[in-house]
Amino acid sequence: MTITMSKMTRDTRPVPQIMADLHIHSTASDGEYSPAEIAGMLEKRHISVAALADHDSFSGFYAFRDAFRGFAVPGVELSVNYEGIGFHLLAYGFDPGHRGFTERLEHFQQVRLERIEKMCRRLTELGYPVTMEDIRKNCPPGTTLGRPHIARAMMAAGYIKSFNAAFHKYIGDGKEAYISKARMDLEEALQLVREAGGVSILAHPGLYHREIAFGELIKLPVDGFEAYHPNHSPAYVRAVINYCNTHRLPYTGGSDFHDLRKNKQNVIGKWGLLQKEWEPLRSYLQEHCVYDFPAV
Repeated sequence: MTITMSKMTRDTRPVPQIMADLHIHSTASDGEYSPAEIAGMLEKRHISVAALADHDSFSGFYAFRDAFRGFAVPGVELSVNYEGIGFHLLAYGFDPGHRGFTERLEHFQQVRLERIEKMCRRLTELGYPVTMEDIRKNCPPGTTLGRPHIARAMMAAGYIKSFNAAFHKYIGDGKEAYISKARMDLEEALQLVREAGGVSILAHPGLYHREIAFGELIKLPVDGFEAYHPNHSPAYVRAVINYCNTHRLPYTGGSDFHDLRKNKQNVIGKWGLLQKEWEPLRSYLQEHCVYDFPAV
C-alpha cells in the first residue's frame, strides 16, 4: 500500500467541533507550557477529552488531570527502535501509578540526561559554552530534558537568533553537536504498556513515509494508528482511517502541540477526533485498558 504525503497547512474540518486532542506535549518533556496552562488552552477551544503525550514521561499527568475540566486520558509518547529504525509509540489508558513502567522511564530519562550533557560538551568545544545549569534555569523540576531545552539556552546566551537555528546549525540530526537518542526496543515498549494496562498506537505514521510505506508499517505489532496529525495529508488521514475501520483497529489523532515557535499559531484542538470518532475509541479503551473511561 502506497500513500502520497503533502503537508497539511490548516484544519480541513473546521466544522463540526473536534472533541478529543490526544497528542499534546507539556513542560514534563519538551513542551513550552505547563500541564495547567495546557488545560486552560484546551478549555478555551472547548475540547472535552485530551491526553498529554510527553516524551518518555507521564509525570505531568496528575497536574493536568487536576487542572483540566474535561476528561484527561493517561498518555505518553515512547521513543522506540525496531530493526534499526526509530519510531514514536503512543500509549494510552495505562495505570499512571504503575511502578514498573515508571521505573523504566526514569532509567531512560537518566540516559537522556547524559545525552544532553554530552551535547553541551560538544557545543563548548565548538565555542558555544552551554551548561546544564543554563538549561535548567527555565525548566520546572522534573522536566525531561531534550534538544529544545538546549536551543532555548543557546537563544538566551545570544548564540543564535532563532529557536530553529539551533537545530539547523548545531544540534539537528547529523550536525556537529548532535548525539543520537537512546531508544528502547519496540517489543519491550509494547510489553511495558501491556503490563501497565494500556494500548499502543503508532504515532504519526505519515512522518515515516519516505523510509517506510504504510503497507509495511501495518505489519508492526501495535494496537492501532494515529490518523489525524498536522503533518498528515487529507488523503493519508483517510487511508489510515479506512484501514483501521476495515481491520477493526482503533485510530487516534491530535495536534502534537509543543509551542508557538514554528508557526506562531496555537494548534491545540485543531487536529483530533470528533465526538462520533471518540465514542468508539472510548469503548475500545474501556474494554482493553485498566483505566476507566466513562462517557463524557
